[in-house]
Amino acid sequence: LLEKLADVYNFMNREDNFDKIESMRGIVGKVAQQTIECARFIREYSETKSFWKRVGKNVVAETDVIITKYNNALDELMQQFRDETVRDVAIFVYSAGETLDLDGMVYAEDAGLDTAKRCLSGTRTGILSEIIEWINSSGDSVPRVMWLSGPAGKGKSAIAHTIANWFKETGGPGSCFCFDRHREADRRHKKIFSTIARDLADRDPGMKRALADAVKVDISLKKSTDIIQQWRKLLMEPLKKLSASSVGPVLILIEALDESGGAETRSDLLRILAGRLQDNGLPQITELPSNFRILVTSRPIPDIEKGFEGADHILRLSMDSIPADVAEGDIRAFVSEELKGLSGFQGNHFATLAKNADGLFEWARLACGYIKLPYFGSSSMKCFKEVVNRDPKGRKNLLYDMYRLILTDLMPKDNDTHYKEAVAAFRSVMGQILATNEPLPLDSLNAMRRHFPEDHDRYEVDAVIKHMGSLLSGTTDSSIPIRPLHATFQEFLMDISSSGDFFIEKTEAQQRDLAYASLRVMEQGLRFNICDLKSSYIPNREDPGLQERVQKCILPHLSYSSRFWTSHVQSTAFDKELAKEVKSLFSHERVFFWLELLALVKALSGAVPALPLISQWLQVNASSTAMDVQRFIQVFGGMILHSTPHLYVSALPFLPTNSPLSKELGARFPNILRVASGRDMNWPAVQTVLRGHTDSVFSVSFSPDGTRIITGSLDCTVRLWDAATGQPVVGEPLRGHTDSVESVSFSPDGTRIVTGSEDKTVRLWDAATRQPSQQCAVSHPSAFSDEHCTIKATTIITSNTWNNHLISFSSNSIHALCNTSELTEGTPHDDCNSTPFVLNNDSGWVAGPEHWLLFWVPPASRYSFWSPGTTLVIPRGPELDMSCMAHGQHWQKCREE
Repeated sequence: LLEKLADVYNFMNREDNFDKIESMRGIVGKVAQQTIECARFIREYSETKSFWKRVGKNVVAETDVIITKYNNALDELMQQFRDETVRDVAIFVYSAGETLDLDGMVYAEDAGLDTAKRCLSGTRTGILSEIIEWINSSGDSVPRVMWLSGPAGKGKSAIAHTIANWFKETGGPGSCFCFDRHREADRRHKKIFSTIARDLADRDPGMKRALADAVKVDISLKKSTDIIQQWRKLLMEPLKKLSASSVGPVLILIEALDESGGAETRSDLLRILAGRLQDNGLPQITELPSNFRILVTSRPIPDIEKGFEGADHILRLSMDSIPADVAEGDIRAFVSEELKGLSGFQGNHFATLAKNADGLFEWARLACGYIKLPYFGSSSMKCFKEVVNRDPKGRKNLLYDMYRLILTDLMPKDNDTHYKEAVAAFRSVMGQILATNEPLPLDSLNAMRRHFPEDHDRYEVDAVIKHMGSLLSGTTDSSIPIRPLHATFQEFLMDISSSGDFFIEKTEAQQRDLAYASLRVMEQGLRFNICDLKSSYIPNREDPGLQERVQKCILPHLSYSSRFWTSHVQSTAFDKELAKEVKSLFSHERVFFWLELLALVKALSGAVPALPLISQWLQVNASSTAMDVQRFIQVFGGMILHSTPHLYVSALPFLPTNSPLSKELGARFPNILRVASGRDMNWPAVQTVLRGHTDSVFSVSFSPDGTRIITGSLDCTVRLWDAATGQPVVGEPLRGHTDSVESVSFSPDGTRIVTGSEDKTVRLWDAATRQPSQQCAVSHPSAFSDEHCTIKATTIITSNTWNNHLISFSSNSIHALCNTSELTEGTPHDDCNSTPFVLNNDSGWVAGPEHWLLFWVPPASRYSFWSPGTTLVIPRGPELDMSCMAHGQHWQKCREE
């Protein structure tokens, strides 16, 4: 086989073949993948041979069969190369120059491979070999999915990360996606297939091109959190374009599925993995290319067991099937490595620990950590004896027993007063750690705790957790978020029958403390232009180094507080003192600094549904300001996300006169443009303009809960919209009608959509999946008038005073923008009069030379907007006073110091 690989290499590098490689990229890709697979077989032959012996296979016969298969495959590929004579240089040149834009796609950060969690070399060889054999097996009959299940602490995660690391090192394309119950706030279950698709694209140029084509056709797919749409549009459909040329195994690893949230959270994912997507047209997992392997690990909890029951394409592998003597031997090797060098420890000690572990690697890890770092006044040998001499009757749950032992030694009962103080500190600190919506590092936990309302709760976090390295992450590195190392530790603490004095109860008091702390952290930390935004002329994405400044200037506890204070307040009963803190935010310019930060961390939309709940919670006048902030986000949010300086430069000037934000805080920003005439007194009836249809819109309807809008159009499509933001609901429009859609409606429960069309059909759709449920022919079309046409226009606004370096959007010349040198820099003087400012009625931006952003106009003001070329506007629209406007690199001067 090695000789055959050498022949292939020499053949591909012949001078007369080398210049054909680029034009025959499909065949060359197959050769490369087949070569990788052969090389992997050669490298791991000794391990594979040992596995064959254990399962009773004939090693010589098996080897001959596989080598023959590989030789034949390579011969066939080289013949295809010889037969391929068409070379299309133009296509190659185009492909080499095309831009494959995947930026901004939903991606789960920190959910990938963790090499620190790998198995110790030489352990778990049997089960690892079995999984590797399954991955490398070929043929349509090989199950696409393997489910590795087992109780907590058995070492499933270590096996998963070992397999992921092995596959990555072999060069195979794949993805490792890990759930973590302590990161539920990240909503990883909503990002799984977009992350997997992006990982595969990073390893395979063909997949990258296919994925880029998919999001180019429908840009909303980049932000889609609908995993059924992700599965279909970002994974399965791109893969269909590659299935014929993909050679060698592709591995997708989904680790800790049981930590993805509740049963309802993972129901769609289970349906996909089990091949039970019931809607017509949705691709099933069995349609994956035959070389795809999906390895899933989890505890055997009821909803997962039931979800996978009866699925023939799922191969089941249980950690309980590992022979007890094999598991004990692996744990002994692990213990020997962990405790080597400790004085007085010999083989018999390691054997005793391995036996006591009863197959639980997590127990062995905890025991080794406890022994290596003895508590004050003890020794490693004394700790060893305490571990192995525990009463077997009290060790029904080995992990819980180990947790009790470690915590009892950290907080001994030899002094009752000291013990009670230590337990109180432990419960307070661990209560904070478990109550936060996402893990925080040590410094951030301390920073928040210093703002707790009660002085007696202000324990130093590091004093409590510094000796808990075997139980928690981040105890020795203040930059690493602190979380339980194993899910069972949290379960133990929250089970009063098991944890006793160490019981942690999630209480309203914890939420109240975190609400106070969050609001006070924001009071101290929020500030104007927190990330030193360079210019109001450019979008955020063009500001050099902005992401690095966001990481540096917005500390984790400030980011956390800004994103989650509303959640903690809502979880607390009304409290007058806490209400004062909330009202203080809304009555101070700090509220704009809060919105600025949310925009920079891309969390602005999360405030929209939270603010009405805060308004209800307040029960007082400040609630009107909360609703004013919500309306502010709904109208200006998209623009602020695009270029955050325009929160001040463009949004504040267009606030209605009667807006609480304008009346109470507007004076703090004197150097912004001013609406000299035509300013709205109240928020206009037009909240936003929904754009996306390409022809007249005939029908509109709200969902029963008011959260969605559905529209039908002459362009034959049906579109769904978010009623709060006016943005399209991620995913493609509903397509299927062949003529105009003239009536749309939701079912009373909001789960289905019915549409009527000029094509004489009525269609029924699933509102969640957007797939058609039924189609009925009708004898006559519904009659609707063609009254509501979407207007698309661009207003050209040319200044008749440009030659004097004045820019004006008012009939009064004293309102002109005078300091224009930065804005017109690089524009030849002779061309100034022919260089227009453009108001794009779709985007709302007024842009000048070099597409620099001068200001933004809200939807309700665009069509009556005053321009110098207009003699009269009826009704009279906004005219702008720009005489004091700070802009460009000086935009920060808009605020009064």
